[in-house]
Amino acid sequence: MNFRKLGIVFSSAIFLSLPIQVFAEETSATVSVVPVQTRREERGTKREEVKQNIADRRQQMVNKMKEKLTAVVDRMNKMAQKLREHVDKLRNRAAEVAKNRGADTSKVEAALTEAERHIGLAETAIADLQSKLTGLESTSTPKDAAQTFRIGVQGIKVHFKDARENLVAAVKALKDAVKETKPKDVTPTVIP
Repeated sequence: MNFRKLGIVFSSAIFLSLPIQVFAEETSATVSVVPVQTRREERGTKREEVKQNIADRRQQMVNKMKEKLTAVVDRMNKMAQKLREHVDKLRNRAAEVAKNRGADTSKVEAALTEAERHIGLAETAIADLQSKLTGLESTSTPKDAAQTFRIGVQGIKVHFKDARENLVAAVKALKDAVKETKPKDVTPTVIP
């Protein structure tokens, strides 16, 4: 006799000799049948809860987005203010150099005017973003609104970059003007 067959015979004999437990459900005489209308109402209320949860999550997302974008707009306003202060300082310094040394500061003034133009364009774009920020709560697509803000912020950054480049050009032109001229009404002192 083959031992493999013998093993199969023994294992099947062991399996058949095990007691079989039957799990029977208790049935009661009163079976409650839920009417179809009640189930429909339950599903309808469940759908409404899900819709409300989605609307709540969307509103939370919009509120977080609004907080972040408000912070971005505030930072950009501060940047525009700082750039304006730099323009004013350079303009005052150029006027002082023109008065005391008789230097030609037309290149400085041209660069500062161009810088102010870019700062003005940036401030206009910031105001536009700020007006869109108030309408953010009524949007049904926050992702599209975020994309609009992203594009607006990129445009503002370009204006800031151009304003900085013009400020650098104004500083360079001012340094060149100072190098080319000598102070007026200054008598050289001889040290013995």
